[in-house]
Amino acid sequence: MCGILLITFAFALCGARTPPSAAFEHQTTEPQSQSMTVTGKLTNEGVECKAMRGDDGKLYTLTGDLKGFRTGDRVKVTGRIAEMSTCMQGTTLGVEKIERAK
Repeated sequence: MCGILLITFAFALCGARTPPSAAFEHQTTEPQSQSMTVTGKLTNEGVECKAMRGDDGKLYTLTGDLKGFRTGDRVKVTGRIAEMSTCMQGTTLGVEKIERAK
């Protein structure tokens, strides 16, 4: 009985595999996320992440090091648009550079 179960299990494993050529054909590569620069004011609108209201009126959420900038500061942020985020609001940018804006 154990032998039959072992053979059945081995067959199921081997039969369930996708041939390497088929697996390769279905793979897709994610495009690199786009980098952008936004100027605006840090706000307290973020639920999960720090937020910024851009001069364009849009809400941006920020991940990464804000270098000590706080709510109310006017900043210029350069970062990559996150494909997925836990921020749950606006467009999420992974901060690459942040500086005081005029």
